[in-house]
Amino acid sequence: MARVTSTVDRQHRIILVIKEQEPFPGLRRKKAKKVHYAIVENLPLRLDPVALYQFYCGRQTIENFFKEAKGPFNAGKMPSERFRACEAYLQFCIIAYNLFEWFKKNFSPRNGKAIRWRPFES
Repeated sequence: MARVTSTVDRQHRIILVIKEQEPFPGLRRKKAKKVHYAIVENLPLRLDPVALYQFYCGRQTIENFFKEAKGPFNAGKMPSERFRACEAYLQFCIIAYNLFEWFKKNFSPRNGKAIRWRPFES
């Protein structure tokens, strides 16, 4: 338990986390990297550190989903009030988003140079 800043009079519980982060596939770095961070909480219920870590990992996952859904998928404004229509709309948005990301990854220049498109010659 500690005060987070000098302007806060309440004490918060601080849990320090050291986690080994696996490298993404395809990177040159093969060793796991250690990540250090802290979780600051003031929940009314007292969980042990492992349960608190799992709680915040789950919460982080759902928060990222909501952030991503509001951004490129425009889930805040659905075109219909019917569930199946909104489901189809989101599936089409996800397909379009994934195709666009695939196109950016495979065809966009990585070194800042422009790509010249030439028609196929037969």
